[in-house]
Amino acid sequence: MWNNRAIRIRIKRHENVHPFIQTLHARHVPLKHIVFREQEVLLETTMHYLPEIRRARRHYRLKMAVYYTDELHIFRVQFWTLVGLLVMILIPLLCAQILWRVDIEAASPELEQRLMNTFQTTFPVQTPFFKRNLPSDALIRQKLLEAHRELAWVHIEKSGGRIILRPQESPKQVKQAEDAVASYLVATKNGVITHFNIQNGERKLSVNDTAYEGDVLVSGMIDSGTDTIFVGAKGEVYADYWLECSFKMPTKITMATQQQKQWRIAIKGIHPEQVDYIQKKKLPSWLDSYVSIVEEQHTETMTFELNESTIESLLLPLLHEKIIRSLPMKTLIKKENLLQVKWENGTVEGKILYLINENIANPITDSHGG
Repeated sequence: MWNNRAIRIRIKRHENVHPFIQTLHARHVPLKHIVFREQEVLLETTMHYLPEIRRARRHYRLKMAVYYTDELHIFRVQFWTLVGLLVMILIPLLCAQILWRVDIEAASPELEQRLMNTFQTTFPVQTPFFKRNLPSDALIRQKLLEAHRELAWVHIEKSGGRIILRPQESPKQVKQAEDAVASYLVATKNGVITHFNIQNGERKLSVNDTAYEGDVLVSGMIDSGTDTIFVGAKGEVYADYWLECSFKMPTKITMATQQQKQWRIAIKGIHPEQVDYIQKKKLPSWLDSYVSIVEEQHTETMTFELNESTIESLLLPLLHEKIIRSLPMKTLIKKENLLQVKWENGTVEGKILYLINENIANPITDSHGG
C-alpha cells in the first residue's frame, strides 16, 4: 500500500510480450510510458505491483530487468522515507532537551571537587536529566557563592548537552596586622544579621535582627555577679543589606584574560627566545645552552559588543566583578536585580540593585581594652 516508488521495467522482445501486457491490464496493473524498441520493451509502474508483474513474467517466460526511476533523487516521497526523516529531526530535538554532563572547570582539581560536591548535595539531580529540571543560573550561582566565600563569581555556560561551571576566585588580599583587643564590635551600616563568627565577646543582637549603624553587636565586657570582666571583642558579624549602583559604559569593550599555564620546550636556534615566562626549569649547564623549559601564561585580548542579548552573559558579570572588588574581603553578592537600562550613542547606562552579605562589625577600643 505504501510502496509507491516508481520503477522502470525492461523486457526483451518476444512474441509473448503482448499477451503479457494484456494480462497486466486485465489484473488492473497501471502501466505508463510503454515504449517498443527493436530489441526491448520499456514500461513504468510502481513497486506495489511488482509481485503481480513477476508472476505474469514467469507465466510467459520473459526476461525482465527492474530499475528505480528515482536513483538520482535526493528525497523520495515514501512512507518510510518520511518516517526516517521525522525520526532524524526528533532525535536531535529530544537530545537537546537533555543535559548529559555537569562539568566544573576550576584553577585546581581540589576546587573542582569541592564545587562538584556542593552542587550534587544542593541539587540532587542525576545525569542525564531534562533541562527543565535544572535550577535557574541565578539560584545555582547563589548557592555556590554562599558555600564557597572565596569565590567572586561563577560563570555558567550551557553547551549542547553539557553545563559548564567556571568559578572565579576573589582577588587575594594581604591580611592586615592584628590590632589591639577591641572593647566592642559596632555596626558600620544598617542590615539584617545573617550569622556570627565570634571568637571573643558577648552577642548583643541575634540572627535575623536588624542592626543600625552605630549599634553594639558584640561587647567585650561580661558581667559576672557584681564584677565586669574584660575579655575583648573579636570576630565577624555578617548582615544582608541592599546596595543600589548606577553604571555607564561603552557598548564596545575590550577585555584581557589570562589563559591556562603551560610548559614549553624551546630549542635555541630553532624557536625564538621567550623571555616573558613565569618560571624556568633548571637544567644541566651543558644542556641549558641548547634547550630551555619554561612555564608560560599568555594573555588573550577579546572585544565584545554589549547588547540586550548579552546582559546576562556579559554586562551583569562585569558589573558584579567591579562591585565585588570595591567591597571588603569575604563579602558576598547574594542577588542582583537590574532596575533599568538605556542604550544610547554607543553607551549603556542604568541602575542595578545588589543584595550584599558583608561583615559589618567594626572593632572599637576604649580605655578598658587598653
